Amino acid sequence: MTARPTARALRWVWALVVVAVVTVVVVREWGRVGERVGDLSWQLLVVAFLATSGAKLCLGENARLAAAGHGIELPRLVAMRLYNVSQLGKYVPGSVWQFVGRAVAYRDRGAGYGAIRDALLTESLWLIGGAGLTGVVLGGTAVLPVVVGGLSRTTMTWLAVGAGVVLVVVVAVVLSRRSAVVRYVRAAAPTPRVLGIQALTWLLLGTGCWAVCRAADVSPPWPYAVGLFAAGYAVGFVVLLAPAGLGVRDGILVAGLLPFTDSATAIVIAVVARLVYLGVEVVLVVVGEGAAALRRRRGVSAHS
Repeated sequence: MTARPTARALRWVWALVVVAVVTVVVVREWGRVGERVGDLSWQLLVVAFLATSGAKLCLGENARLAAAGHGIELPRLVAMRLYNVSQLGKYVPGSVWQFVGRAVAYRDRGAGYGAIRDALLTESLWLIGGAGLTGVVLGGTAVLPVVVGGLSRTTMTWLAVGAGVVLVVVVAVVLSRRSAVVRYVRAAAPTPRVLGIQALTWLLLGTGCWAVCRAADVSPPWPYAVGLFAAGYAVGFVVLLAPAGLGVRDGILVAGLLPFTDSATAIVIAVVARLVYLGVEVVLVVVGEGAAALRRRRGVSAHS
């Protein structure tokens, strides 16, 4: 009975700790941080915003395809609107509110609980798989040594132990519920269209990150920036303690940029990339809800 309140409290604590740490670092480094913020190229920030906007539209289509694959048919604009609105829920500590919001919306449109569960699971598997594969293929051997190189030997030991435990659990689940696992894997098998959407999503998101780097006059190779952002997104997505990957994705981004710039600039890039992403989400929600309200108003006028 106390597990859920405890987990919720831990997520709030995590979010507060991340904000406190960033605040302390920014205050301590304000001279350098403030200077770098003032020197950011707004033209390249516009490029980052547009690239991220395109990626978010692709993610909305990804959600629609996952729902359609389990019998939840939605018009493209409706699916996009539901996706964008639900995404704001991920900033509330709990790591599930974006899924809860979408589940309620799907249920209101007559979808069954099993179909809703499978659609959201499939969508998540596509996201994790797409981000992870992009991180490996484009970042490759460049991202991993940079991120891992910043970890202490003790941290590496604990990560290895944790990975071993996870592997044992996964194997046990597969052996004990093989038919269910096979069913989910088959259901989540991406079509060529899904693969194309995933590729475009991570190329655009990574390009947005790269544009923020260039706006700060930092020049990581484009494939490296794309792979680094995708890897950070994948890890942040599966760390349930961090709402919207807060602190995890940003920490990986900072660590990965240290070979190319100093810590103050890397922090500025991580924070600005986060703000660009959030700004895109807010704008898409405002535009989507405004368009929906306008359509409803026109519908009422047409019948009056």
